[in-house]
Amino acid sequence: MRKITIALAIAVAASVLLLTPGIALANFAIHGGYSMDTDACAGCHRAHTASSPIQWSYTDPDTLVTGSGSALLITTADETFEFCLTCHGDDAAGAATNVISGVYESDEWGDIGQPLNGGGFGMNRTSNHTFNGASWAAWGGGETGRDGLFSTGAGPLIVMSCSSCHDVHGSSNYRILKDVVNGIRVGGYEADNTPTPYVISNEQGYPSAGWKLHEQGALDMVDYQPNYTTPSYAKAPGLDPDKGISGWCRACHTQYMTNAGTTTDVRIPGTTSYFTGTVNEEGTYDANDGFGLVTRYRHPVNVELSGFLGPRDLIDPEKLPTAYTPGEEWDQAWVDCLTCHVSHGSTAKMNGFANVWDSTDPEAGSGVGGVDPANSSALLRLDDRGVCQECHNK
Repeated sequence: MRKITIALAIAVAASVLLLTPGIALANFAIHGGYSMDTDACAGCHRAHTASSPIQWSYTDPDTLVTGSGSALLITTADETFEFCLTCHGDDAAGAATNVISGVYESDEWGDIGQPLNGGGFGMNRTSNHTFNGASWAAWGGGETGRDGLFSTGAGPLIVMSCSSCHDVHGSSNYRILKDVVNGIRVGGYEADNTPTPYVISNEQGYPSAGWKLHEQGALDMVDYQPNYTTPSYAKAPGLDPDKGISGWCRACHTQYMTNAGTTTDVRIPGTTSYFTGTVNEEGTYDANDGFGLVTRYRHPVNVELSGFLGPRDLIDPEKLPTAYTPGEEWDQAWVDCLTCHVSHGSTAKMNGFANVWDSTDPEAGSGVGGVDPANSSALLRLDDRGVCQECHNK
């Protein structure tokens, strides 16, 4: 049955290729921005004779009212990810963005054969987000950070698939990241259809105000040139420190981005001067690391590198992407989630003290691929703690 399912889905993907000019690109082509005489709908859907049991769900970004129904897909696949992988999987012809192996398979909008900015979901990964429709609990999620799949360390269960994070027909956000995630608004549109995105990009031609809603013929997409292998991350619209990709990720990882804090003196890099700054801090919860219910402190996000705390300057992180505004100095760029982590899956390896079973009694190499609570490479971009050394150069 599975072979028949996948074979039919691949045939559907092939028909989509014939119906749609060029490569399917996030935010346009097969994913949206259709002209009024489009034929693209018929590449995936049938109004009265759909063969797929896959459900479509929707959350209104203003009222947060949810609804669901048949996605009307022409496949016998049971899961959303199976249908998505007919274009985005290994040996799939529908898209150059292979999210399983995590490589780009064209030279049109990136470097052929190079890793995707988001990594991949494949089995050779040392960590990855769940994407196959299974229930998953976000580390640091929920009101307490300890009320989900595990007794400690994770939030409430969330059903995870491609459509948990991406809206297949477009959104106000970069890479069609959804406007409502886990029941929390992280983008959307005003009553007059003005975009209110959380996540934008510095890619050539990307609209800094976000994608317009239902733009006929993709008029706001004509000059857009995405790059799937070179990160071009932008600061949050309006420089809002509660938004950006970090604010978007917080929809699930609710404890990991906070503004509450303690005031301290911060040295201005390259000088002997200080200014009053804030170290991010959030209340008490159990992170499944052996310390129990204690106050948790975390690295600041959506802050400029120039606000670094320490007796020595930060160095320009050559291997780590930051969120920036074109033309500004490197130390004005923001640190956000994607500076240290990839979104889909990582091949980084954790050794020594980056691989510890019990943080209360750290023993180098005693873990199972990382440190608690995740005990994996935690989607980090570099081996061990290279993401720390790249900036801090200790």
